[in-house]
Amino acid sequence: MIEVKHLRLMAAIDRHGTLSGAARELGLSQPAITQQMQRLERDLATPLVTKQSRGVTLTSAGRVLLRHAAQVLPALQRAESEIAAIAGLRGGEIRISAFASGAAALLPKALARMAQEHPGISFRLGEAETEQSLELLRKGDCEIALVYEYHSEGMTMRRPDLQHDPDEIWQIAMEEHIWLAMPRSHPLAADAEVNVADLSGARWISGCPSCQGNLVDVCSVAGFRPDITYETDDYIALQGLAAAGLGVALLPDLMLTVTRRDTDLVLKPLSQKRYRRVSVVTTKALGAVPGVMETMQAIVDVGGSLLLPQSVTQDS
Repeated sequence: MIEVKHLRLMAAIDRHGTLSGAARELGLSQPAITQQMQRLERDLATPLVTKQSRGVTLTSAGRVLLRHAAQVLPALQRAESEIAAIAGLRGGEIRISAFASGAAALLPKALARMAQEHPGISFRLGEAETEQSLELLRKGDCEIALVYEYHSEGMTMRRPDLQHDPDEIWQIAMEEHIWLAMPRSHPLAADAEVNVADLSGARWISGCPSCQGNLVDVCSVAGFRPDITYETDDYIALQGLAAAGLGVALLPDLMLTVTRRDTDLVLKPLSQKRYRRVSVVTTKALGAVPGVMETMQAIVDVGGSLLLPQSVTQDS
């Protein structure tokens, strides 16, 4: 029954003391103001203004509305300002869900740039694997998801549960090489590149479920199922296990840019090249918010400029 326009009307009448003054402030005609007031008084079944020799004054009921207007209108103004700030890159919070190595290698520089250019924006970072990040995005629990997909020789090896929703915006941040990690003492450590088929009898070290799925895919193409003897989500531990000769492993570039590689660890390219495509994802609705798109672009820029360890990891 009582609308925001009614509260604004009561505040304007109180400031000006006339319906004509309130009409000018609100950009309406005096007849329109009069009709609005009469309709509201009829709905509330009580007068809200009383005529004086010069203008009008608020009744007791009108003062009640004015008191509430003094609380509601400033709160609405603050809400409008905050929304305008978010849309205009002046403030707000952007929630990002990212996998571990992406969060460590891509986000610090990207978010530092955003903090410098748009200090009013704050960020909340959560760590999750690709499937969980996409689920959070689609449930509205984050604004940006940093995800990855594996592919070989131009063919994407997309998992059945990793679908590109038509209502989403996907931007590729980078393409990572997948390296074979082995101890320096391994018989194949001197080869320029390694055929995975030659490792059918090897012990393997694997990481998260997605990484393990990639390993199984690679070995399946080579005609065998890997003997996974160690599993860890900690990519530093994974490198240490491989360097110690406890198995061989597959490592993408980002896992090598944020940790110092053990001197006993050798990284070799695969004869059948394997890659990991890293993307930033948001919804088309969120794409209308400049802060979200600018943050995504900052991540893409960092991904394109990141110095990957391609030239220093192929040592024998």
